Amino acid sequence: MPGDLRSVSIAAAILDCFAVEPELGPSAVAREVGIAKSTASRMLGVMAARGLLERREGGRYRLGLRMFEYGQLALNRLNVYEAAVPVLSTLRDRLRDLVQLGVPIGAEVLFLERFEAQSVDTRFHGPVWLRVPSHSSSSGRAIAAFNPAVARAMFDAGLTRHTRYTVVDPRRLSEILLEVRRRGYAATDEEREEGLSSVAAPVLVDGDDGPRAVAAVSVVGPSARIRRGGKGAIARHVQDAAARVSAALARSGRGA
Repeated sequence: MPGDLRSVSIAAAILDCFAVEPELGPSAVAREVGIAKSTASRMLGVMAARGLLERREGGRYRLGLRMFEYGQLALNRLNVYEAAVPVLSTLRDRLRDLVQLGVPIGAEVLFLERFEAQSVDTRFHGPVWLRVPSHSSSSGRAIAAFNPAVARAMFDAGLTRHTRYTVVDPRRLSEILLEVRRRGYAATDEEREEGLSSVAAPVLVDGDDGPRAVAAVSVVGPSARIRRGGKGAIARHVQDAAARVSAALARSGRGA
């Protein structure tokens, strides 16, 4: 690989490291990327000078403000995000539980936006741009049921158990995806975190082989309240919200 292209490849790999750990030093970066410590130190310094990273005390680095600016630009230009934000706000006000917009990233779901629940007992304290495994997420299942590429990535990555309720049997999960496709929404019951349950519906665009999921709208809340409210009743609201986002994408003529 030519020198310039190799430098770009190394820089991208370094940024990937900071998607996992908030702060890293040259030794850790060198180990994770597979480069010499001197190369890591040099690359980190250059990236910090460009604002992509920020140098902290003790010679450690974290993502810089320029990366945040790039992320905001990408987020604001992402069609599905623009279409979903007003719909999510309305859905949160209607159900009074936390609502999210998730998009597929390989075998995971990345949550682009979250509208917090209005009740103190349902506040979610994780980061907005949270990535979770698709197999244990209602959003991931809603997308995978209508997107074969996402389903393949999910099964290829393996089904890790997060709680005692997580479905880790591939055959059973395949059956669940078929059911999700039939009824149009997915639901999980304490499969990623005990005490929390969720309901999600896919955001669909027209594809060559029929509707294809590019995102999902989900509602998350305490399991007792989700059960009390009735998953079917909640699902109707979530499906309506996802359909509104899908319609907005179709009107724009741009897709996701």
